[in-house]
Amino acid sequence: MRYATINAWNTVALAVLAVLVTACGDDGDVKSPYGSPTRTTVYEVEGRLPNGEVRPWTVKVTGEVTVDGRSFDTYQVGIEPSDPRQGIEIWIDKEDRNRVTFRGFREVGVLTVQGDRPYTVRLDGPTGQVETVEVAGTVLMEGDQTPMPGTATVEYVKESDDETVDTPFGTLSGVKHYSGTVTLSGEGVPEFLRGFPVDAEVWYHPSFGVVKGSVPMFNLGMDLRGQGDCGDPLTPGFNTIQKVGIVAPGSPPFELNTSDCSGQWNADKMTHAKMLVELRFADEDLARTSTPPPVVEEFTTGWGYFPHQLVASPVSIFHPEENGKGYTFWYGYADEAAKNEPGDNGILYSIQVRPADGMSGAVRATARLRYRVLAQP
Repeated sequence: MRYATINAWNTVALAVLAVLVTACGDDGDVKSPYGSPTRTTVYEVEGRLPNGEVRPWTVKVTGEVTVDGRSFDTYQVGIEPSDPRQGIEIWIDKEDRNRVTFRGFREVGVLTVQGDRPYTVRLDGPTGQVETVEVAGTVLMEGDQTPMPGTATVEYVKESDDETVDTPFGTLSGVKHYSGTVTLSGEGVPEFLRGFPVDAEVWYHPSFGVVKGSVPMFNLGMDLRGQGDCGDPLTPGFNTIQKVGIVAPGSPPFELNTSDCSGQWNADKMTHAKMLVELRFADEDLARTSTPPPVVEEFTTGWGYFPHQLVASPVSIFHPEENGKGYTFWYGYADEAAKNEPGDNGILYSIQVRPADGMSGAVRATARLRYRVLAQP
């Protein structure tokens, strides 16, 4: 059996939890909380493999699958950077803010696991109360004709409603902490995994989804490094895009760009774009100082830029769960159009944050951009 096949059972335990997210709409206001992830959110993850290797993963919705007449979103966990089509597809239907229904998953080119019916996991149980989900289904190896039976017993408990944890893009507050075990049985399960519980832990943030996960027995884990959401960048009308990530010494610039989302210069230069960036030191102690973040931020159109002033605030617009903890947040804002640029073509709008010379402490950047999309011929 392939290395990836053996570890699919463990990877999926984290990956399923990594997409337990809730949807939010576009309210048109750039000066509002970051909000919960949507179907168009793309997650950038550091995945830790049993051999100690750390790889960049992506998690995103790539389509739908229909099983017994019911549609499920296919969340692709891309675990092979050289070929993003490889990885694991998880079939999920988000019932509402606190309930997620799971039907199966597929490791591309290796196996397909399908539940015998939909199974629902809820996230709103009281702290300390054990929840149990019994999942029965079949396992079909690639190239085989006969599915084999398998069962997973999942027991989990919410340990806390409000923890503060360290992540690659800084200290986060208001995090929910879950722990649990998965016990596998049946002919379709690798023999060495049958019958004994595998422990897992997950830390869930209301704006970012799962920010940390761990399966200690297999030295398997994940840390969220950032995420972005392009909304609907090809449909004429107003669109909102947003992104959160890290700016560190020697790192590439952080950028939220309308052209990166659409693949086109299709932003309307005659209509004002609203652009907001929030900066905060990733380190908790530095974030409690009045030191300006050592970065260079710009609002640009690809040809020119819009002037602005960076302003300090004790209050976070994007991350209100961090308010009252003594942090200083820094804001840049522009409400501008590029009417002076020649031609009747579209342009791009961009928010860019890059490390300044001599930068020593990492900075978290959160940005949102609302603009009008032009119809393309």
